[in-house]
Amino acid sequence: MNFQNYKVLVAGSTSGIGLAIAKMFIEHGATVIGLGRNFERTKELGKQYIPCKCDVTDADQITATVEFVKKTFDNKLDVFVDSAGLGVKQPVDDVPVERFDLAINLLLRHHILFTSQLVDALRSCDSKDPVVVHISSAASRSIESDNILYGLCKTACNLYAKQLAKGLHGVRSFTISPGTIATPIFDRDKNAHRTPEQIQAMFDQLSKAIPCQRVADPSEVADLVEFLCSPDASYMTGTDCLIDGGIMTQF
Repeated sequence: MNFQNYKVLVAGSTSGIGLAIAKMFIEHGATVIGLGRNFERTKELGKQYIPCKCDVTDADQITATVEFVKKTFDNKLDVFVDSAGLGVKQPVDDVPVERFDLAINLLLRHHILFTSQLVDALRSCDSKDPVVVHISSAASRSIESDNILYGLCKTACNLYAKQLAKGLHGVRSFTISPGTIATPIFDRDKNAHRTPEQIQAMFDQLSKAIPCQRVADPSEVADLVEFLCSPDASYMTGTDCLIDGGIMTQF
């Protein structure tokens, strides 16, 4: 796909799925403003990648970032991909207010704040086919009593994308719900102290339950984003796209 001259914003662009998505757009000619806090992994992306520090749990920083995007891109934005977020695991019988607020701010609120403030830039884009993609999770389709906040927020995100599709005619809107993807998230738990060999052993064990018999690479999610943002998907909107290797057939 040729995304030459496309102006793209990717939240959560510094690792995992978000980084793979930023790389994909740049390889196809787009200029990407990438949001994050540590840009060590983005140094290889070149001049078409514009780093922008942003804590997506801070509403004021979101507003300031939107203004930066509009100024940098002359108030024109072809694609917004929101891949920011981390796991917030909490059981159904223990939900402290601070964990609830963290989950909302980290997993849901920024999707809404960013998109609502970017509407005019999206509608002004040169491609005439603006697209918003929210990275959700296959967890939105399962019922897990030990992980209620994550599942609730991802389910709400899926509904929000459908509300966007209905309310913002001319702006195509999607969620993508990945299953198990080989990202650095599995090594972020400082209490885990997992070695690369332990992580691979974990992936091998998880693969036994996945019909496709493997864990996915982040680039495979980026390939799906590429399709959804292309003219080949121009009659699609309001869809939650599951990319899980078939794991949800087990539930």
